[in-house]
Amino acid sequence: MNKYIAFVAAVLLLSGCSATGNDHKKEIKASDANNAVTKHVTSNVYVPNPQVTDDRKLMKSGDTFADRKGQLTLKAVQNVNKRLTIGGIQYTIKDVRLLHYVPDYSLVDFYHSYTHDEEFDFVKVNIEMENTSDEYYHFAPVAMMNINGTVHKTWEDDFYLEELNGEIAPGQLKRGNIGFIVEELDELNQIEILSGDLVGNDKKKEAAPVKLSIKVE
Repeated sequence: MNKYIAFVAAVLLLSGCSATGNDHKKEIKASDANNAVTKHVTSNVYVPNPQVTDDRKLMKSGDTFADRKGQLTLKAVQNVNKRLTIGGIQYTIKDVRLLHYVPDYSLVDFYHSYTHDEEFDFVKVNIEMENTSDEYYHFAPVAMMNINGTVHKTWEDDFYLEELNGEIAPGQLKRGNIGFIVEELDELNQIEILSGDLVGNDKKKEAAPVKLSIKVE
């Protein structure tokens, strides 16, 4: 118990004229329109991960898909779509998955930084975040994950490396995945996610971490 408390504590540390005025308003409106288009495009464009096979076609347990990066098998999935508000951030957990992966030989060196197994299980969380404020923030959507009550992972163990952690600008939308390699799991029962602090651009803490418990059925 003392080790777990120390583990959580360590993670939390990471933690003037009328004409000119009218022209200025037009420029602002044009800028807002461009931002809206950018946000729309960002929210609908899928960017393949360079080191992980695309799992979007895997819908139920046992489904398998292979490409040049390797072969994935879905072992469990839980649709969540849970939205949380953290200061000016709308933070949504879309789904949680347990997958078995056999990466292509060309990726062996990359995965040796995380495991020496040639194939392995991993838990993946699909996340969406939007900064609805006019402020710049720094935020880690998953600072720590507790899997089945016995497996503990931190943001440093994430191998998707999709840059979800860090600065999020006003109006910016981030979508992506965070994944943690685990020892072989017969089943995924529950995960607990602890976010990082929400920190402003002035380095001041704007909101405390949030904790979310998800049961996988």
